[in-house]
Amino acid sequence: MSKGLVLLALLLGLAGCSVLPPAQPVSIYRLPPATLMSNDDGEQLGGLRLARPLATGVLNGNRLLVLTGQQSYQAYGDARWAAPLPQLWQDWLLDALWRNERLGGLSREDEGIRAEWELTGTLRAFEVDLSSGRREAVIQYEARLLRTTDRRLLASRRFEQREPLERLNADAVVTALGRAADRLVVEMSDWLLSQAQPQ
Repeated sequence: MSKGLVLLALLLGLAGCSVLPPAQPVSIYRLPPATLMSNDDGEQLGGLRLARPLATGVLNGNRLLVLTGQQSYQAYGDARWAAPLPQLWQDWLLDALWRNERLGGLSREDEGIRAEWELTGTLRAFEVDLSSGRREAVIQYEARLLRTTDRRLLASRRFEQREPLERLNADAVVTALGRAADRLVVEMSDWLLSQAQPQ
């Protein structure tokens, strides 16, 4: 066999090999559906538009985040959210509020639908908190309610819910964040209805 053929065979053999480790499978998560249900008859607030929340830094991504005791962020290497966190939170809130029969005429800001009220805000935390000896899933959302006719700020409030974590695997974290979100949206629904009554 000629040297050229030997070299060609060697190159073809190397092409099938890789020094890189095999890619780890990544799980894609969504937030569990809300369990919010209304126990009151009749619509009390209609025409509410949900704007995509603001977020900064790592909260704009789609990683499952962990805040460490050193106040630094780490992320699960084998898990991702199905969408960037601001979009994930907006989609989840919209679905959750639809389940409350006291709220109606819900829409997103990009649908071009006229609305009387707009809910906007800033996502401040959506993570596992291991700081200060904690072991909790935490959601913080600063909500602002505007009247769309004059863009007047009617009310603002920071909502926070925490859920203890027995385990730190991604499945347990997603479940805990779902429970925290459930409690938060109940609290926020009551706040919306109390603030946006006709003048």
